[in-house]
Amino acid sequence: MTVLIFALILFPACANVPQAPAAYPIAGVVVDAVTGAPVPRVELWTFVKNAEMKIIAGEDGRFRFTALEAGKYPLYGQAQGYVQEGYDQHGAFFTGIVVGAGLDSEHLVFRLHPQAVIHGRITDEHGDAVRHASVRLFASSNARGMRARGVQLQTQTDDLGEYRFAHLLAGKYYLAVQAQPWYAQAGLKWRNASMQNGSSFRRIEVKLDPTLDVVYPVTFYPGVLNERSAIELNVTAGSREEANIQLQAVPSVHVILTNLPVDEKDANNFGVGANQKIFGSFAAVFPAVSGQISPGEYEIAGLPPGEITFTINQGANPQEARMFSANVSEDNTLDVAASTAALANVSGRVIQQSGNADMQEAELTITGEDNRTASTKLRKDGTFSFASVQAGTYKPYIALPQGGQYVQQVAASGAKVHGRQVTLDGSREAQLTITLARGVGQLMGTAQLDGKPKAGAMVLLVPESGENIEDDSRMDQSDSDGTFALREILPGKYRLMAIDDGWDLEWANPAVLKPFRENAQIFEIVPDGSTKATVNVQRSTKNTPR
Repeated sequence: MTVLIFALILFPACANVPQAPAAYPIAGVVVDAVTGAPVPRVELWTFVKNAEMKIIAGEDGRFRFTALEAGKYPLYGQAQGYVQEGYDQHGAFFTGIVVGAGLDSEHLVFRLHPQAVIHGRITDEHGDAVRHASVRLFASSNARGMRARGVQLQTQTDDLGEYRFAHLLAGKYYLAVQAQPWYAQAGLKWRNASMQNGSSFRRIEVKLDPTLDVVYPVTFYPGVLNERSAIELNVTAGSREEANIQLQAVPSVHVILTNLPVDEKDANNFGVGANQKIFGSFAAVFPAVSGQISPGEYEIAGLPPGEITFTINQGANPQEARMFSANVSEDNTLDVAASTAALANVSGRVIQQSGNADMQEAELTITGEDNRTASTKLRKDGTFSFASVQAGTYKPYIALPQGGQYVQQVAASGAKVHGRQVTLDGSREAQLTITLARGVGQLMGTAQLDGKPKAGAMVLLVPESGENIEDDSRMDQSDSDGTFALREILPGKYRLMAIDDGWDLEWANPAVLKPFRENAQIFEIVPDGSTKATVNVQRSTKNTPR
C-alpha cells in the first residue's frame, strides 16, 4: 500500500518531465571512389543547428555520428590525396542525409575521389623560366545545362616558372597562359605636335626598338595561340599530368583609333581598354598603353595580334562605354564610329501589378553581352530613359526598396523581344514596357525509382514554354530519403522530371531533353504557393544524347 501511494504521488511529477528527443546516427564507411578500398583517417563533418560537428574515420574507413535529432544533414569529407567533397556530390549539388524513425542512415558508403594534379613549367623561347605568369585552368562543364568552358582555378608561376593545380576531379581541362616579357618596353609610335597657329595637328613618328616592343600572346597548352587548337588534358582520378608551355615573344601591335568623339571641355576625359575573350567566357585584360595623337585620334599599343575587344570610355559614367571587336595584326587603323554597333535611345515604363506605388527609389539595370550594363533610376511614375545604348541583346533587372518583385513580362516597340530578353537591332528609338509581379512558389516532393525512394537523382524543373530556360529552370539532387525541394520558382507552367545519372546531360538543348520531357509531369506554379509531387525517376542510357 505504501508503495502504491508512493507511486501515485510520483506519477504526476514524472508526467511533467519533458522527454528527450529521439537520437539517431549517421554512420557508414568511406571508400576510394576508384578502387572501392576503405580510406583511413578521413575527416568528416556536418552541421547541427549551425554548429559544425567533426569526427575522424577509423583505420578501416568507418565513421559514426551519434545523438542526432530527426532531420536532414549535409555530410562532407576530406583526406590527404583526395578531393574535398559532399556526399555523392555532382557540381554544386550533393545528397543530404535524412535521419529519423524508419530511415536507414547507418549504412552509408561515402565514395571519396582521389585528387588529380596538373603541374608544369612556363618558359620563354630560350628555355628560361617565365616568372609571375598568370596560368588559368579551364574546365569543361554543363552546370547550366549547356556544355561550356570556364575558369576553375588560376595561379602564378614561381621563380622557377613552375605552377601546380591540385585537388582536381577527373575531367577535361584546358590551360591558358598570359605573361609579359620581363624586358619589354611598350611605347607609342606616334605623338602629336600642334602647328604654330595651334589650330591643327600633325603626327610625329617615334622610333621604337623592335627588340623591346614585344608581347607574349595568350598561349594555350601545348604552346598554341588559337584556342581551337588547344589540346584538352583528359585527367583521370588520382592521375598526375605534366603540362609545360613555351611562350614566344611577337612584335607588339599598335592600333590607331579614329573618329572618336571629342570632348572640347576636357581632352583627357577619355580611356581605352583592350581584352581578349578566352573560350567565350573569360576576358583576358591586356596592360596596354594609349595616348592621344590628335583630337578624335588615339593610339593603343602593347597588344598581341588576334581578335581584340576594345572598350571606349568617355565621361565619368562607365555605363556610357562603347565596345567593339576587331581582328588586329601588325599595325591597324580602326574607325570607331564605323566599328561600334548602332546606338539607341531606350525609354519606357515599369508597371507594378500590385499597384502604382512610388517607384522613385527603384533602379532598372539592363545587362547584355560582354558584361555590358546600363542602369538608371526610375521616376516616380515608373518611367525611365537610357541614352546611347549599343545594339545587342539585354535582360532587364529591377531593384526596389521593398524588394520581392521580379520582371514578369517585357513588351517593346523598336526592339525585338524573346521571353524577357530585349534585342536592340539598330533602331534609333526603342520603347519598353516592363511588367513586374510579386510572389514566387515552391515545389517539394519525392523521387522514386521502381516504387522506392531514390537518392542522388537529378531533379529538374523547366518552363513549359521553352523560354527563359537559363533563368527560370530549377534543379536539385534528391536526398537519402528521395526528397527534394525546388524554391523561388516564378509563377507559370513547368515540366518536372527526375533523371538517374543525368548530370552530364546538356539538358538546355531541346533535342537532348526531348525523351525526358515526354514523360515529365506538368505543374502550374502560382504566387506564394507550395506544390507537392512524387516524380518517377527516368533512366538515361548510353544512347541518350549527351
